[in-house]
Amino acid sequence: MQFQTKLTRLDLALAKNMIRSFLPGEIYDIHAHPYRRSDFGPEAWPMMRGIDLAGPSEHRSHLQRYMPTPVIHGLYFGMPHKTADRPAMNAWVADITREQGTPLSRNLHVTAPGDDPAKIATILRSGAACGLKVYHVYADRPDTFNARIGEFAPEWMWEILHETRGILLLHIVRSGALADEANQKDIQRLCRAYPDCRLVLAHVARSFNYRDARAGLRSLEDLDNVVVDTSAVTETEAMRAALETLGPKRVLFGSDYAVSEVRGRCVAVGRDFVWIHPELLVPEHGMKPAREMTLVGIESLLCLREACEDAGLTPNEVGDIFMNNALRLLGLSVSEAEGETLWKHARDVISCGTGLLSKRAEMFEPKHWPSYFSRCRGAEVWDLSDRRYLDFAGGIGAVLLGYADPDVTAAIRRRLNLGTYCSLVSPQEVALADELLALHPWAEKVRYARGGGDAMTMAVRIARATTGKSGIAFCGYHGWHDWYLAANLGEGDELDGHLLPGLQPLGVPRELAGTAVPFRYNNLPDFEQAIARLDGNLAAVVMEPMRSSFPQDDFVAKVGAACRQRGAVFVVDEITSGLRYGFPGALSRLGVEPDIAVYAKAFSNGVPFGAVVGREAVMEAANASFISSSYWTDGIGPAAALAVLAKMQRDNVHEIVWERGGRLKKQLEHVAARHPVCKLSVSGMPASPTLAFQSSEFSSAAKPLLVQKMRERGILMSSTFYVMFAHSEAHIARLIETLDEVLGEIEAVILSGALNGIQSNDPAFARLA
Repeated sequence: MQFQTKLTRLDLALAKNMIRSFLPGEIYDIHAHPYRRSDFGPEAWPMMRGIDLAGPSEHRSHLQRYMPTPVIHGLYFGMPHKTADRPAMNAWVADITREQGTPLSRNLHVTAPGDDPAKIATILRSGAACGLKVYHVYADRPDTFNARIGEFAPEWMWEILHETRGILLLHIVRSGALADEANQKDIQRLCRAYPDCRLVLAHVARSFNYRDARAGLRSLEDLDNVVVDTSAVTETEAMRAALETLGPKRVLFGSDYAVSEVRGRCVAVGRDFVWIHPELLVPEHGMKPAREMTLVGIESLLCLREACEDAGLTPNEVGDIFMNNALRLLGLSVSEAEGETLWKHARDVISCGTGLLSKRAEMFEPKHWPSYFSRCRGAEVWDLSDRRYLDFAGGIGAVLLGYADPDVTAAIRRRLNLGTYCSLVSPQEVALADELLALHPWAEKVRYARGGGDAMTMAVRIARATTGKSGIAFCGYHGWHDWYLAANLGEGDELDGHLLPGLQPLGVPRELAGTAVPFRYNNLPDFEQAIARLDGNLAAVVMEPMRSSFPQDDFVAKVGAACRQRGAVFVVDEITSGLRYGFPGALSRLGVEPDIAVYAKAFSNGVPFGAVVGREAVMEAANASFISSSYWTDGIGPAAALAVLAKMQRDNVHEIVWERGGRLKKQLEHVAARHPVCKLSVSGMPASPTLAFQSSEFSSAAKPLLVQKMRERGILMSSTFYVMFAHSEAHIARLIETLDEVLGEIEAVILSGALNGIQSNDPAFARLA
């Protein structure tokens, strides 16, 4: 392998046709080695024969031959070798970086375990280097490729880097690289012990064998101070694994200059890897001449492009990999409040900022709520600055298994790969219908929608078509459509007792007045009064089986019986309760059989989907009514729902979540009792307990303060804690411990009088607080 000073026509063609359009206008190379021949023994780096010096100027000019980008910054450090005169090499790299590097370029100090910690600390504290580069060749053992991390990056280095918030660029070794359990344990322990040390794992954590990336990268997911660079990796699958597991904000472009300028590539072979280069190839079986191999740097860029395309990355995310992530790592980045800025802009260009009232920043913390996510997995969410949060808002109740659940994701990916929508129908619609009817022995037909509101409106249309009447008696929250908001067309605000008070029926036809009448849960006389108000025009009774309390004295069963006695359709809204309060829904706990059950939210774990399950006599009676929409036949919803139902049954998810939530509710009650000044109440179902300030004097100011203080400690929450299958006992313990601490602080603020009279500036927030 030999450093190349000239490009072939193949190199130039690949650069022009496959690399140029992929690159942003400014690049930060996080892994670049300046080289000076005189710093090494004669046997070192034979690939550099004929090259006496290659500094930042040469680095830029060589890369710009195939990376035609006007500006290339670099993080520079010497080429580690046992023969290196490290003091001379480090001094030269520092000098040449200042002389030839861009204003944003920085350098690392190549360090060995035997170095004087005091001297290294002085170098880092003075800013002469922004971190350390370590390498296995300096481990005190003959077989350095089997060295544990501590043998060449001892703990004293981590301590100094933690103190100085420095960077450690680490090339791990041992067979299996990051798939090696010893390496995983070392990294996890050290990164947790020294969280202000910022670790860069070179070569996608040395994933020259992509199988090591697939097997090991998950171990880094909860370590926020760890990133990987792409240097010299020439396998697309390793890059893809990094993007999928860590996200595009934790992957940084690195060239591994000067290795980038030799011809060849590294490939996986079983559990190992081999470097192939022109000198190894024997032309046979019609192979092109060996000279047709391109540069390692070009191969690596092609693999990175393919991985970005496979992951569907946006230009901004590609820009993060090539530039912004390095700036953040080096402390050169700008705004850490991207979500706040974007939310302000969203209010200018999107009506109300976003389509779901409950996701608006004002519903949580008007000033500093992160608002937007870059990715989410399990019980955690990452904002646009890649800060990780433990999330108990649960997708506003729409997610039960956990974000990006692997089983649901696999089902969706299969459907995406095969196509999601065409002129024909997905056969999974039929498979899902069979499953739903097996779970509801009283039902014979289903219909699909793509959201809870649509599905509820469909159910109401079916009931009206079946009975020929228009009146709806309802209890609970059922969406935004006209049939529901018509209840507020009268003189009062009749919806105020049904989750969201103050809803305005603007745009709802006045002619619908009197067609929707609410009744209160567990109040049979109120139900009878609602029926009487409809005066013989009852088409359906629509209700949630439970939301914040259990039915008393067979309330739901009695409502259903009274409904049928009057020839009306009994519709149960399981959009919130389905799967979360029982399997398949809350009715399974009550032993009640409706005429129609409506599902959405958790049934597809966050994927747009809704289902109406009903008795044949009711469903068939509405066939002549025009109920139809293109995207109700999209294939993703049924695919996700089938995966959810399979996992629910296999893993007994509903019972585990119910039990885990019950323990959480008891712990919330204990914490509330510990802070009586806050005047907190705990209520709700075990799977979604609620915590609310009861004092009208300070509740509207105390809630956003609580949300703010919890967010600052890395936890997203509101009044309702939606427990997910992905929430572990450790997650719940962290929530309770943090909540106890924060409530103590709020208690002190209340006693000081600082909250008295303070109200939210946003009317919507004040209304819903």
